Amino acid sequence: MTRVSPLPHHEEQARAMGGGALSAADIIDRAVGFICRAVILLTGLALLVLLTANVVARYVMESGGFRFAQELPERLFPWFIMAGVALAVQKGGHMAVESVLARLNRNGARIMLLVGFAIIIASYAILGWEALGVADIVSIETSPVLGLSSSYSYYALALGCLAVILTTFALAIRVAKLGPEAMPTPDPEETGI
Repeated sequence: MTRVSPLPHHEEQARAMGGGALSAADIIDRAVGFICRAVILLTGLALLVLLTANVVARYVMESGGFRFAQELPERLFPWFIMAGVALAVQKGGHMAVESVLARLNRNGARIMLLVGFAIIIASYAILGWEALGVADIVSIETSPVLGLSSSYSYYALALGCLAVILTTFALAIRVAKLGPEAMPTPDPEETGI
């Protein structure tokens, strides 16, 4: 990932970090990060236990496994994925093409990033709103064994959109206050580079 310029000197950065907006961005990031990590941990463990138990049950039980073992992962997996999407936004782990951004001066890069953030926030707000609408429509559909509503997956999408909006808003605050250097740079271990 190309950066426009190095971070400001420690004194300038410490002065800038004292702002209430940056404190709010930190609080948003910590809250969203904690919730998303908890969702990933809980759903990941549930998926692992459930799928492992079903594989064992296929060989032990005459029925060939648990009947609900296909339905529950379908309801848990969207929560797992959307929590990961929000964390990837927080860490700067999504794919980006920065050829134009790298050619702009610091102020131009800041403006381009802020416009991009506004587009992302608006897009995810629309997507989240539509997901709630679809959740309402499919709420009458239930899974055959557990009787779980099909709307749970759409609620995961809507709440995941909210998490992305909050995380993007926190990034926008940092970029507005500190400049494009405030953009997160993912660790190479996290991106596979």
